[in-house]
Amino acid sequence: MAAMPAQNDLEPTTPAFVIDGDVLDGFVHRFRTALETHWPHSILSYSFKTNSLPWLISYMREKDVWAEVVSDAEFDLALALGYTPDKIVYNGPVKGREHLRSALLEGSIINLDAKREVTWTAELARERPEEELAVGLRVNWDLEALRPGESTTGEEGSRFGFHIDNGDLGRAIAELTEAGVRVAGLHMHRNSSTQSIGVYEASCSVAAEIIRSRNLDLSWIDVGGGFFGSVEGSPTFDDYVSAIRRALEPVLDPDRTRLIVEPGGSLIAVPVEFHASVLDVKQIGEHTLVITDASRTDIDPLFRRRRGYAVRLEAEATDTLPRQIVAGFTCMEEDRITRLTDAPALTVGDRIVFSTVGAYTMSYQSSFIEFLPAVHVRQGGSLTEVRRRWGVMDHLQGNRWLREGRLTGAADQGTATP
Repeated sequence: MAAMPAQNDLEPTTPAFVIDGDVLDGFVHRFRTALETHWPHSILSYSFKTNSLPWLISYMREKDVWAEVVSDAEFDLALALGYTPDKIVYNGPVKGREHLRSALLEGSIINLDAKREVTWTAELARERPEEELAVGLRVNWDLEALRPGESTTGEEGSRFGFHIDNGDLGRAIAELTEAGVRVAGLHMHRNSSTQSIGVYEASCSVAAEIIRSRNLDLSWIDVGGGFFGSVEGSPTFDDYVSAIRRALEPVLDPDRTRLIVEPGGSLIAVPVEFHASVLDVKQIGEHTLVITDASRTDIDPLFRRRRGYAVRLEAEATDTLPRQIVAGFTCMEEDRITRLTDAPALTVGDRIVFSTVGAYTMSYQSSFIEFLPAVHVRQGGSLTEVRRRWGVMDHLQGNRWLREGRLTGAADQGTATP
């Protein structure tokens, strides 16, 4: 993985993300060990949407972790970073027709999600009867009914996959089978609010009933992602995989049917920190506001996080304050990141390190007010920059309007050519 020269200083210039390579190694190793212990015939894949940093994707490829993608763009990204089609799990409801056809013919594992994908697959099977096409189907099932309070959608249900009760799943199976396509897999992922083992047990119970009632002979069963990930905590990866095996073993032979898992946040959330510096401190009435070069747009891009962050402070002061409000650099009043209680009184230049910020942060980052911060990897006593902090030229790259010379000023002077 190409990277810029290593630095000796383990504290990067702020603002910056820092990936702890040793911690990341540990998460990948623990998940792989759980699979090898309880379901050796399995696929550990990484969810690109969780964090598509090119260094991270290359790292996963080198660790023989498959790519799990949900769009044509992510599929192309996997190829660009060295994945071969036969090491890609292709999910999601927005697959393009040509990408789907290519993936079907080049050996990707594909779980269909939309009705048009069924139609396109059947069309290809009729055009190319010599090809033995096999696909999986994402199942839309009622998590709320089986595990009340665990779903993120409540009674409205999920919008993904083919529902088992309204006939959609049966119609999809019939259309594919009639065209000569083998239904070789089921994709059972559902988002949950708890990440409990019970969600996976419920998912596997639904899968078992489908397998029995339809007499399916599956090449793979995909339970998706959404696992809890912690250095110390429960449930563990071993807890999940052993429970999945117990639930599916009555209907599947683990030596014949592959188990696919698609972790994202459970692998990358914990290993990532965000380093920020204090820019200003203001006393507004009884409130102390600490302004930083971080923002919720960096570490809470959906503005959903209600609980505080685990933070490490590198402060000059030894005296403490009962309450400090840590805010971001943006012009939004809502950009208040966390509140500190009985912590050292922060002053300009102090450093704040926010922990467990690797999931969905980099993927959701925008160019609002500031461009993308740098990303470093800390491992073996050194810090290596794997993405430089973006500047104006990075933001302008690929801009056709600019390339055609329609921008006046700096571009005309030759100083802003991408």
